[in-house]
Amino acid sequence: MDEIVGSGNHYCISLKANQPKLLEQAQHCAQTQDPLSSVQSLDTSHGRVVQRRVSVFQAPVELCQVWPALAAFAQVERSGIRQGQAFERTSWFILSQVIEAQQVADMVQRHRGTTENKLHWVKDVVQGEDASLICEPNSATLMALLRSWAISLFRKAGYASITKATRYFCHQLPVLLSFF
Repeated sequence: MDEIVGSGNHYCISLKANQPKLLEQAQHCAQTQDPLSSVQSLDTSHGRVVQRRVSVFQAPVELCQVWPALAAFAQVERSGIRQGQAFERTSWFILSQVIEAQQVADMVQRHRGTTENKLHWVKDVVQGEDASLICEPNSATLMALLRSWAISLFRKAGYASITKATRYFCHQLPVLLSFF
């Protein structure tokens, strides 16, 4: 994070359970502070109904001394109905500058529309990466690299659907190898 801020940039980084103390501090801020800014939206596209609320909270001064350039936390609450199922999700982010909740909402939506939907979802659902039985670290890393390489090649070949590309190239190995 020092490198990010030191290069004149800012960060908005997802905060997950692998940083339990920082996550706990973010949740504490949401329980004890009024948000600096907050925004709500309703999404009824793609056969779903999703209510989103994004709130930004000031990070405590003592945390800002420990975490490089930490300025604020963002809470993104989602609830609604997706594919006929009710759901509720809360995501957290750390911010290197205090920004408006609408800016956070826009960044998170852009990220979900690009990285999450075009890479993580494909690797998890289409390629079954989370269900992989390969556990040895070097082998698992190599398989992750091969999955990413395949996605890149398929997209370079003009395929938006990785499933269609997989079906085509599994019978066209010489064409796939010609990308080298």
